[in-house]
Parts: sequence; C-alpha cells; structure tokens
Amino acid sequence: MELFHLRYFLAVADELNLTRAAARLHLAASPLSRRVRDLERELGAPLFTRSARGMALTAAGRALLPRARDIVARVEALPGALAAADGHPVVVVGMAPDVTAAVRDGFLERLRAARPELAVRIRPGTSAELARAVARRELDLAFLHGGSDDPGLTVRRVDTRPAAVVVGHGRGFDDRTEVRLEELAELPYVSIRYDAAPAVYRATGELLARHGVHRRIELDTHNPGDLTHVVAAGEAFTLVGLGSGATHKAFVGEPVHVLPVTGAQVRLGTDAVWRGDRAADPGDVVGVLAAAAGTPTGPVA
Repeated sequence: MELFHLRYFLAVADELNLTRAAARLHLAASPLSRRVRDLERELGAPLFTRSARGMALTAAGRALLPRARDIVARVEALPGALAAADGHPVVVVGMAPDVTAAVRDGFLERLRAARPELAVRIRPGTSAELARAVARRELDLAFLHGGSDDPGLTVRRVDTRPAAVVVGHGRGFDDRTEVRLEELAELPYVSIRYDAAPAVYRATGELLARHGVHRRIELDTHNPGDLTHVVAAGEAFTLVGLGSGATHKAFVGEPVHVLPVTGAQVRLGTDAVWRGDRAADPGDVVGVLAAAAGTPTGPVA
C-alpha cells in the first residue's frame, strides 16, 4: 500500500463520485477507479458500494476513513515538524482561487513582519474544501468565499470587491461599457459546481432570480478555466471579480466582454477562517495569523 492509495480513497470518500474525485486529483476516472480497487483487494474488503444511484461508503470504508485521514495528515505534517525542530515552524494557509493578489500578498507581508521565523505553505482549493480542512486541523487558516456555517470556525470578512459580467462577443453587448442583470434574462448563467462555494452560489442564484435571470448551467468541474469555452462560444454568461482573481484571469485573451454591473450590488467577499478553539489559546500561532489576515472591511455575510 502506498500513501497515494489513501489520498485517492479520501478524495473518493469526500466526493462519492469518481468523476469529481478524479477532477480534484487531476486524474482520469478510469485509473482512479483501478487504484481504489487495488486498495480494496489489498485490504480484503470493499470500501464503497457502487450502484446506479451513486457511491456510498461500506462499513469497512467508514472504519478506514478517520484512520486514513490521520495517516495522511501525519505524513503531511512531517515537513512542518522537522522545520519546527530546526527553529522554523511551518504554517499551512488555504487559498481559494478568486482571492486577490492584494489580499494574499498583504497577508504574507504582515505575517513576515510580525513573525519572520515562520515558514508559510499555501494550499489551493475550493472554498468548501478549505473550510473542511480548517475544521479538521489540516490548515491553520484559510482565505475563502462565502464563509462557513460551522460553529467551530471563526469567520472574518477581510475584503469585498465588485463583480462583473462576462459575456461573449456577438451577444448584443459589443458596444457596452456596463450591463444590467435584467438584460441577461435570455442567457443562462454558467458556473462551476455549486459545492465549491455553496453560500456564494446560493446568494448568486437568489440575486439573479430577483433580476429575472432563471436559467442555469452548472459544469461538473471545480476549474474556473472551464467556464471560458462556454462563455466565449456565446452559450452563457458568468460573473467574475472585477479586475482580479483566477476566474477573471481565465478570460484574458478570450473573445469576451467584461462589463461592470449597474442597478444591482454584485460583490465578491473574501473571508479569513480559522478554528475558534485554537485562537483562544494564547500560545497558538493562529492568533498571529488572524492578526496578519487583516482588518474586516465589512460585515460577515
């Protein structure tokens, strides 16, 4: 058994869908399925049930899950433990795709000024994935969108910025410098999977519905770059942070228009999230991270 077998098992256990787990791991579904079956054969027990309705953990899978998480977490913690032994403690910070460079770089600058001996490892991921990792103590702090409804997590709004509409050439907006949401009612709104940031997509859906936009396309992916093909082809529009963020950057060089929204407050917030029980410990580094995360710029949504 190799460590990657456990990583693959955890991805499938989290997603309960081979296609989504494979996308998360940047693999094809077929080799991922083979690796999981290899692990099942080695352990001598099925870990998942598979049916037309989807996948579910078996009793053996449920028993393995916390043990696999613990093993992977311990291995991932080794570089930090060794660095700490040399007097260079490591902190792991999650970063969602649309966190701006200003938020990221400002945080790192303040942290280095306050605690230059700390080494920082950045872990990218979706907002929902990062919030779960903070709750499981795999991350010390994360910057994400949509906060968290986990009562064990502390959420602080650190940034908010306008969002913009992205629409393809030839869809009637070629000579425009701004757009009202009502004008997009004939086009569907396209997004990555809602489970990447459930609170964000729930609020977005409600906002669009209030302005007469009811059609949706949800791509079975967590990669913002996959939106470009659908939008550039004129099949749908999407929303991006105005001027920055991974989703905005994905459209650079594409035949699209990025238009500020008028007549509605469309904004993307970034939240710093950490475990409340850790920040209560004066000896825990999370207090330093929370201070470096910055001052709230608005109420937490």
